[in-house]
Amino acid sequence: MLMLNSSFVNMPVMSLQIGNQLGSTSDPIIDPRKLQILAFKVEGPRIFEDSVLHTTDIREVGPLGLIVNSADDIMTLDQDLVRLNEVINLKFNPIGKIVIDDSGKKLGKVSEYSIETESFIIKKLHVSQSIMKNISNSALIIDRSQIKEITDKSIIVRSASVKESTGLSQILNPFRKTASSLGSE
Repeated sequence: MLMLNSSFVNMPVMSLQIGNQLGSTSDPIIDPRKLQILAFKVEGPRIFEDSVLHTTDIREVGPLGLIVNSADDIMTLDQDLVRLNEVINLKFNPIGKIVIDDSGKKLGKVSEYSIETESFIIKKLHVSQSIMKNISNSALIIDRSQIKEITDKSIIVRSASVKESTGLSQILNPFRKTASSLGSE
């Protein structure tokens, strides 16, 4: 199931073991190399240190929130989480990144993104355009398969326009009869 990133802001983290809320999500930790949420920062009245919930520890995303087995699934954010700290230090957030196509045309900025809840992979980028473009066009939704490159400042996507590689005169229509074939019948 696809959900917008805004759905995960302040989402309750519920424990199956105690049947109660452990805390709520704050910021996602996104790996730009995979375009995947690896963990969520978690805060709440019972959480006293900077803590995270790995997405692999989430059993289900439901109407009550993120369902986990127990409070043990929430880990304190310390130096032992080496790979996660590497991703945190990248400080990647797609919101506000400029989206440019491979021909250099600016398409807009990322305003939201859709997440697949089984794998927490970002599947679609929702791009808001300038006011002038927004009047004539609807909002752009870019699939992850269209993304060519992600940099610190922008996301480069494949252009929607197709470059003509052959002239129209070179294309043969097999259903069209030529002048020479008309005379031979």
